[in-house]
Amino acid sequence: LEELEAFEASYQRNAKKTVADWVDRKLASPHYGERWAQHWLDCVRYAETTGYEINGDNGKIYPYRDYVIRAFNDDVPYDRFVKEHIAGDLLKPRFAKDGGWNESRLATAWWWLGQHCHSPVDVRAYQAEIIDNQIDVLGKAFQGMTIACARCHDHKFDAISTKDYYALYGMIGSGSFSHGAVDGPEKFAELKKGLADLKQKI
Repeated sequence: LEELEAFEASYQRNAKKTVADWVDRKLASPHYGERWAQHWLDCVRYAETTGYEINGDNGKIYPYRDYVIRAFNDDVPYDRFVKEHIAGDLLKPRFAKDGGWNESRLATAWWWLGQHCHSPVDVRAYQAEIIDNQIDVLGKAFQGMTIACARCHDHKFDAISTKDYYALYGMIGSGSFSHGAVDGPEKFAELKKGLADLKQKI
């Protein structure tokens, strides 16, 4: 209420400057990233649990959430944001301003969000469902298209064939989930020095 009243009082004196200052303040606020990250996290099915009947803890997934918030607050260009999500582990790292960790690699965590079964009866069918979900989210979040329906038939109106779907399926299926370090150069320098010291002693 106080902010609204101050805005109205200032607006009466100088509307153009008041609005410009207000916009700058909102964009500079850390809450800007929190607000807009919510929409993106919904697109990539972010949750801190795995769903299904047990709905277990999804490990330490919150660093991905924080990555998205920082990306919005740091005004990371959208093309870079997309590349980091799809293949951040293959890019030249973009290190965080505070903390020095590898933001690019952290972005790839979204691939493994979503519902997971703790003990599937048919492991191959379960794997197919996981990859289908990854393709579905890839299409909806990054292309605004439901490309997952090409699992069963060529798209009627869009140029997406089952051949394209299974080529993408093969690419995604050839990867696997793994925990990887996202520490920055300083942390790796410490480890490297420690190893060098041990090697010297040996």
